[in-house]
Amino acid sequence: MITSIIFSKDRPLQLDLCLSSIYKNFPDSTNNVVIYDHSPEFGSAYKKLTNRYQNVGWWKQSGSIFTDVLTAISSSPHDYICFFTDDDIVYNPAPKIDNSLFGNPAVTCVSLRMGVNINQRRMLGIWRPDLPLILLRASNDCICWNRSLHPYGSYWSYSLSLDGHVFRKDDIYFMMEELCLLESKYQWKQNPNQLESALQRFWTITDAFIVAPETSVVVNSPNNRVSSGISGPDEN
Repeated sequence: MITSIIFSKDRPLQLDLCLSSIYKNFPDSTNNVVIYDHSPEFGSAYKKLTNRYQNVGWWKQSGSIFTDVLTAISSSPHDYICFFTDDDIVYNPAPKIDNSLFGNPAVTCVSLRMGVNINQRRMLGIWRPDLPLILLRASNDCICWNRSLHPYGSYWSYSLSLDGHVFRKDDIYFMMEELCLLESKYQWKQNPNQLESALQRFWTITDAFIVAPETSVVVNSPNNRVSSGISGPDEN
């Protein structure tokens, strides 16, 4: 089973869709924790969500999102941790995620947002091909590949993501523990973008293989327009 940590600020409608999609299409995620913050005008909407999803752990973001995540990981009863942002949608049933996928120590994560349908990306306003070089067959109808064969920045090399990526609890705990120790030195911003950027310091030392369903099951909602200054995945 899996603990999912979902980040949200000022986007209650997107969060509602994200949570409902997790419950519908990701049954392995049996422990869901929302780390959230909101401006005063969104308070009543988040209150409605807490009443609607009473099985969710609602954690008001503290002064350190890094410590919040470490605490959520530490308190998780499960061996695997998945991250989402509130504009993620699990739009198709996720594969069974268990030791059959993570039993190989060369696997660093399971990506629910990757698949053979992800074959191009937009860079500098231009759509460019972004294709896997060599795909292998994994269990549970999944695929896997060696991320180190792809240039850094390619979707196929990007393992440390907060958008529908599943990690071993022990692995992500090790990373977050170090980031918490470094936080006062670097004075990072308190949002998921900064957290994901900080995680990239571990890219070179994590294992080489990523596993994914053959066709991705997570997509970002197009309804993700936010104001500047928001503590969320679209902050400038």
